[in-house]
Amino acid sequence: MIPKPVILDISEWQVPNQINYDQLAKQINGVIVRVQYGSNYVDNYYQTHIREFQKRGVPTAVYAWVRGTSYHDMEQEALDFYTRAKAFQPVFWWLDVEEQSMSDMRGGCERYRAKLKQLGAKKVGVYVANHLYGRFNLDVTKFDGLWVPTYGQNNGQYTGANPTATTAYHIHQYTSSGKLLGYNGHLDLNRLAKGEWAFFFGKTAQSKSSNQFELSTAVYLRQAASEKAVAIALLKKGERVQVESIQIAEGYVWGQQKRKDGHFGYLALGEMIPYGKYI
Repeated sequence: MIPKPVILDISEWQVPNQINYDQLAKQINGVIVRVQYGSNYVDNYYQTHIREFQKRGVPTAVYAWVRGTSYHDMEQEALDFYTRAKAFQPVFWWLDVEEQSMSDMRGGCERYRAKLKQLGAKKVGVYVANHLYGRFNLDVTKFDGLWVPTYGQNNGQYTGANPTATTAYHIHQYTSSGKLLGYNGHLDLNRLAKGEWAFFFGKTAQSKSSNQFELSTAVYLRQAASEKAVAIALLKKGERVQVESIQIAEGYVWGQQKRKDGHFGYLALGEMIPYGKYI
């Protein structure tokens, strides 16, 4: 399943000319955009991503991969991050801590956090890899939010695999293989595990998106996400279907529809066109 509200994090790996922002924006409730990889590398498309999502009403946060090698360097990265993103008024600022760039990561990340706050960032959180959580020993109590990844099967769905390093996380990145309408490649998807939506993404309603899908051709609604599954009904071209969640099976993106009797039906929304192959 893909839990709601849907939180996407995105970077230059998702190229704008390969994204249908109108479609993708309707599938998500919030987005976190990468701004930089250390001070010296600026994400090529962060401004485009932010503008495109913001003009479609998607609450937008930002993140920066942390690479500071000294306390001074950490503060400089914070300054560069703030300078590059402040004009967009992001709803939240996140440090992405995935490598040991200095010996005292605890102290260095605290300098980074404090500098962002001093500059004017109201809410600052930290993303830290599950397997590095103990080693880095960050003082997460000083941050406004904690974001931790654990993928489990990493099949594009949330399968119940949760972070093991701590239970104090607010946002859980549960896959790097997510699939949503509007982009044919893989996406990082996240769920809100703890806390209030409004605190992390502002007052925009979680249910902003109608999640309705208008059929451009007739499609069978089936009992399972398979062409071999029993057909429940033939849906006509032009019908609008309320999609609860999506999943990948047999080369198709399938939408899950809740029926009046409480059971679910599945319809193929389109073919999955990958940008590569598994080897």
